[in-house]
Amino acid sequence: MPERPPSSEDMAEIMPLSPARQALLQARGHVGLLVGLFVLLVVMVSAIFAPIVAPHDPYVQEIATKLSPPVWQEGGDWAHILGTDGLGRDILSRLIYGARVTLIAGVGAAIISGIIGTIIGMCGGYFGGRVDDFVVFLINVKLAMPGILIALSLVSIFGGSLVTITLILGLLFWDRFAVVARTTTQQLSKRDFITAAEVAGASSRWILMREMLPNLMNQIIVVASLEMALAILVEATLSFLGLGIQPPTPSWGLMISEGRTLMFAKPYLIMIPGIAIFALVVAINLIGDGLRDITSPEGKG
Repeated sequence: MPERPPSSEDMAEIMPLSPARQALLQARGHVGLLVGLFVLLVVMVSAIFAPIVAPHDPYVQEIATKLSPPVWQEGGDWAHILGTDGLGRDILSRLIYGARVTLIAGVGAAIISGIIGTIIGMCGGYFGGRVDDFVVFLINVKLAMPGILIALSLVSIFGGSLVTITLILGLLFWDRFAVVARTTTQQLSKRDFITAAEVAGASSRWILMREMLPNLMNQIIVVASLEMALAILVEATLSFLGLGIQPPTPSWGLMISEGRTLMFAKPYLIMIPGIAIFALVVAINLIGDGLRDITSPEGKG
């Protein structure tokens, strides 16, 4: 009697799982990663579709309904679920539109700093010698600088537009990327596949972009999640101090600043945007921790 051909289930048991498939299976069981992704997805969808999701225009002032409490407090109205601010603007709508500013600043700064730091770190780790000495010097100088104080100074000079803040944060927070990229590149440069590429006559650019960079991406993504959370906090700090996003543009940090004069009488004015910042930063950190867990060699056992 002829044997039946192996089924897909049999082949799955025989053939080892690919790294991507294994990481996906581990991600499904990582509670922190799933929670972080869910929160980030909700914020991103709300920000992208803000004109559809927001119940009111975030700029319209209704003096007759100003300082209306949230719906769960006495006097609250379902027309303004999270209440209104001192100018009668709907807090929920401003929170949704403010997510755009927060995400653009966080993602933009992480991308800019990631590109700068990764290039600097890879060059130092691969070429070594004087190039590496110069890269180490740059990293040490940057680590010695108080990033937030420099950001305050630069924003006060060049203005607090969203583009300016994103560029400043991106140019200031590249040092972690450089440290990770340099260390990992030094380790990879001793591997056999790099030696084989060099023997085959591949150029340094080809080796860095085609061989090194793909093997750095896991670490870079983890660092990017941490830098994104830091950029969000710094942007909120600048807006709170009046040096960041200027009114009437919705910004979570600016909403806290506008509500601080009434923080004892109307605490929800600062609690709601504060909780939003806290939840988003925690979610991003959970994503970073989850990616580290599922991509590290110890987590692939």
